[in-house]
Amino acid sequence: MSQTQRGLVWVVFSGLVFVTFIIVIRYVGTNLHPIQSAFIRYALSFVVLLPIILKRGSGIFVTRNVGRYAIRGFCHALGVLLWFYAITQIPVAEATALSYLSPVFVLIGAGLFLGEHFSITRLFTVIAGLLGVLIILRPGFIEISTGAIAILFSAPLFALSKLLVKDLLREDESITTVLYLSIFATLTLFWPALWVWTDPSIIDLSLLLLAAVLATLSHYMMARGLKLVDVTVALPAELLMLVWATLFGMYLFDENPSIWAGIGGAVIVFSLWMSSRDQNSQPSIK
Repeated sequence: MSQTQRGLVWVVFSGLVFVTFIIVIRYVGTNLHPIQSAFIRYALSFVVLLPIILKRGSGIFVTRNVGRYAIRGFCHALGVLLWFYAITQIPVAEATALSYLSPVFVLIGAGLFLGEHFSITRLFTVIAGLLGVLIILRPGFIEISTGAIAILFSAPLFALSKLLVKDLLREDESITTVLYLSIFATLTLFWPALWVWTDPSIIDLSLLLLAAVLATLSHYMMARGLKLVDVTVALPAELLMLVWATLFGMYLFDENPSIWAGIGGAVIVFSLWMSSRDQNSQPSIK
């Protein structure tokens, strides 16, 4: 198996695990405030990571990039707050489809800040991606929900987080990036969680522990994948999440995704797929 194939396998499984995480959060969201759920999820990540920390020792914390990790953790935590709220307000498939706006921002940032090839085809991808979002939301025809707005605001924050981790992986190990994300996201979410705190049930804590395991595993798998392939190469494999999210939503929550969500999601998926096939033979605009 080639390096690219290994990287894509990691990314595919990261997406499948993450969709399972979405389902767990959807269940918990009916009982706890999204801010509290997000804080507990990241705090419990330390429980998940503890065996690795004990095995690897203090060397796992060694890095020259603490400042950038802090920025990443803060931005990611804000994105998580918005996303946790959104997933309790709109269908899973719609939330996932709108989340693909984040890879569009990744595409822009990868070309501007990471030096990855950015061609005319990928400019078309950005425009088509935004068109797909308009198809899903249909502004002027239906009222745009607060959940959809929250997803839109979370997209650039998650994109920044992914761009930062891609850059950090040039110097640090995958597990180090996951560890520092848990640290700084927990610190960011601590004070807001205190304002909305209610005592969680044993079931809620158990589900959030499961969510922490799934999300941490998903972040680790994604980090391993991005260590092997470029951000833009990994995008098509991430798109399988839309299929899984739709199926889970229909089966578990009796959701009937709008045909417009399917069409808009397909436009974004196709545009990103076209971009991933783009090679250096295309004229560059960067």
